[in-house]
Amino acid sequence: MLISEEIADRFVDAAEIVKEETVLEIGTGTGMITRRLCAIGKRVISYEIDSQMFEKTEQSLSSYENLELKLGDAFNASSEVCFDVCVTSLPYSESLRFVKWLSMRSGGFKRCLAIVQSEFAEKISSKPGSDSYRAVSVIAQDSFEIRRLFPIQSEEFQPPPKVLSEVVKMTPKKIPHQPFFDSKRILLVNQLFSFRGRLLSAAVRKMVIPERREEIPEELLSTRIEDLSPDQIADLTLKIESIMA
Repeated sequence: MLISEEIADRFVDAAEIVKEETVLEIGTGTGMITRRLCAIGKRVISYEIDSQMFEKTEQSLSSYENLELKLGDAFNASSEVCFDVCVTSLPYSESLRFVKWLSMRSGGFKRCLAIVQSEFAEKISSKPGSDSYRAVSVIAQDSFEIRRLFPIQSEEFQPPPKVLSEVVKMTPKKIPHQPFFDSKRILLVNQLFSFRGRLLSAAVRKMVIPERREEIPEELLSTRIEDLSPDQIADLTLKIESIMA
């Protein structure tokens, strides 16, 4: 749990929330950030998955009329929730799931601020060919402009984590109406990266029907998966969707 009032202030300030905006918070925790959100936003929808924490926080936050405090898993329960800004300080084990979920909502909100493990921040912003370039790098970079804002020291949490933490800001790219990714395209990107270390031709032989393989550009077939840019991989998912084996 974040315990630093100063970091909580910096975090909320960086979200640049205005009074007309609806904020989705994933992980109410003790309500330290929630209180600040309620003081600024028009409406705050905050999810907490831990029932004991929820009961404590529900009482302490009962005076905020613009707060909807919900018990449950936001990823399952909030598919119909409309919001302008998302903020979260999730358990780090949920970061991958969060980015995938957020990418499927990227056509419907303005920005997101998240506290994540620094290693994960490096992964979602890493470049093709680097050791940390993975499927989630492609999903995140094709969906968002990503900015790594500032680090958070371990002593600002209770208990102190054994890993480095930082705040990242994700702003959806200009995608009209619908996000690029859905569950099927995310699965395709993951399948492509299961061939990491091999040429794209190996993935095409496995994933594409034989009579359509020539539709994949020759110059890409001789390239390793991890050397393809996010945009190239996004284009591949569109092509492979229509010619899968």
